[in-house]
This record gives sequence, structure tokens and C-alpha cells, in this order.
Amino acid sequence: MDRKLTRSPLSRPTALATAWVMLAMTALLVTLGALQDAASRASSPEAVVRQYFQALEAGDAEGALVQIQPTARAAARPFVQNNVRNKYVIAGIAAQQPSLLARLRGQGDAGQSVTVFLDITQAVGGEQWQASPQVPLVEARGRWYLSRAPLDIGS
Repeated sequence: MDRKLTRSPLSRPTALATAWVMLAMTALLVTLGALQDAASRASSPEAVVRQYFQALEAGDAEGALVQIQPTARAAARPFVQNNVRNKYVIAGIAAQQPSLLARLRGQGDAGQSVTVFLDITQAVGGEQWQASPQVPLVEARGRWYLSRAPLDIGS
């Protein structure tokens, strides 16, 4: 007995509509993911480090201080003001953050820091040197801050 398969007249348009809906949902998810990624990168620990050194190099001590946690700014001010206009080339930034498992266990607040690999040319005298300070991070109200001025061992 031969059976002839027949298609319902609605099956092709329904399949096409389903494909379009799935494509639109996928595009929406990709767009939302990209927007969230861009927003998180703008306020990431790496961005805070880059903004700090860009402000120093530009001679903007206040702009650099904004990247340091508010409670440490007064102590960091003399150091920051003394280091403006130097040239800072960031060779790399390593951000240390707890693993996903540690964060899920509620242990996400400890051990967050950045190590910055720098080539520095002093504004006065042109002396060159390299440093790789490690600086603890502080997160407050959804924003990252440096706990102290990088390179400053006294504040």
C-alpha cells in the first residue's frame, strides 16, 4: 500500500514564520549581549587602570584621583600630583578575580586586584624604568576603583 504524503497548506508558511522568529530572537540576544559586554568593559578594572594612567600622562591629577576609591584619595593626592606628565606605556594588565565557583559560593569580594606592566619615562630628566605594581581593587555601587595609587607604597 502506497502512502502519499501530503503537506498541509499551512506547513510551509508556518515553518518560514518560525524561522524568522527564531532569527529575530537570536539577533536580539546577540545585540543585548554585545551591549552588556560594551557596558561592562567601560567600567572594568582594566578600563579604570587605563583611565588612571591616561589622566596622569595628560597632567590631569583630578582625573587620576577619580579612579582611586574615595576614602584613599586624600592620601594619594601628593603622590598623584608628583607623577603627572610622565609618559606611561601600559604593556599589559592582569586582572585577578575570584573564579565563578567562588563567586557563586559568596566568596567573590576577596582577592580582586590588578597587576599593571608599565614602561615609564619621567617628565623631568627623561629617565626610563619599568614597573609592575599590583593594586587591590574595590567595587562600590557597581563601579571599580583602585584601592590606592599604583606605584605608591606610602599611601
